[in-house]
Amino acid sequence: MFISKWNVYALLSTLLVSLFIIGCAPAAENVEDENWVIFSASYAKENRFGTWLMPASTTLEYWTPPEADVRALEDGLSSFLQSNSDQFFVTQSPPWERLSEYQRQYIGLVIDGEQVIYANYFCRSFDENWKKDFVLVLDGGACYFQFKYNPQSGEFFDLQVNGEA
Repeated sequence: MFISKWNVYALLSTLLVSLFIIGCAPAAENVEDENWVIFSASYAKENRFGTWLMPASTTLEYWTPPEADVRALEDGLSSFLQSNSDQFFVTQSPPWERLSEYQRQYIGLVIDGEQVIYANYFCRSFDENWKKDFVLVLDGGACYFQFKYNPQSGEFFDLQVNGEA
């Protein structure tokens, strides 16, 4: 079979243009609603979100949770929080009765080979760019809590409620 050098050039040119187009494609966008944001895998990786959860020697993998997984998480959250009510010190109505007042950030992480959603809930943010910047607050009590959710099993785990100063 004879391949002319012009066919080789045409093939290589097409390949290079295709790679250029793929490389220049915009990164996946964050998905957001009024009170929540799902950080895309590329955005979370670029900003190193979640690196504080893993040992420094671990390579963190990201994925972008679909909105349906976040909706399932939100549907089951109230029961999970109520079953862990002893972790909240509250002087007002408990968080599970006012979840609509919380702003939420979601990050898809791969932990021990499992896709997990890391959820960060907060009742107020001092950062107006909370849909772009991860909110990390020390203290603040039940106004700030985090947990993990496995969308394959529907399991909630690792609830962390901020302490009171």
